[in-house]
Amino acid sequence: MGSRKWSKKIDTDPRSFRRPRGSKPPAKAILIVTEGEVTEPVYFDAVKRKLILPTVEIEVVGSGKGDPRRLAESAVKQRKERRKNARKGTLALSEASDFDELWIVFDTEMPVAQGRYHDGVAFAAAKGVKVAESTPCFEFWLLLHLDYTTAPMATFADVKPKLERALDCAYAKDARDSAALIPPLLAELKTACVRAEKIRIHHDEARTPKPANPSTEVDKLIAAIEAAASPANA
Repeated sequence: MGSRKWSKKIDTDPRSFRRPRGSKPPAKAILIVTEGEVTEPVYFDAVKRKLILPTVEIEVVGSGKGDPRRLAESAVKQRKERRKNARKGTLALSEASDFDELWIVFDTEMPVAQGRYHDGVAFAAAKGVKVAESTPCFEFWLLLHLDYTTAPMATFADVKPKLERALDCAYAKDARDSAALIPPLLAELKTACVRAEKIRIHHDEARTPKPANPSTEVDKLIAAIEAAASPANA
């Protein structure tokens, strides 16, 4: 009788990757829906890796919809889909049955020009969606990792040269450049958060109407992610 070779069969059925009954889901889950489809998702993915969040699920979706109302609608839709999949039992091992927090990340440059900012922010609040806006754009938040300024900047075109000077290199909104430039910035993540708060205090004291230029609330989202990762929430 000839010898029989042993081989291990690997189950490639997608159902094999679903959460087994009784397995432990993440302690906290945060959904982040961003206007940008490249820079912002790359940034928050880098934050996930830097902070090492074993008990936190962070789902980042780049929607390409600049209107805060449409972003909030997208976030609510994604929550409904997650709950639906939880009922069907089709969630992956790394997915919680619901999102604890919904966040939208957007630039105020376009919504303000089109008169949709205040309506969109009010709609988000009514739906329980938290806002991390940047004025005029997300790149101002990136700039705060390296420099502090309260000088008004109307558009991305005004922020870009300041960011390039701080980076000492060209800046472009594409996946390759973002993947190279963003991770090193996170060494100054806490500095950026301190500067963002300092700028808010500056505008509060000046009674600057919202959206204050320049400003960002991405630090509030970072704080929420860090709070979710707290041992108390594990």
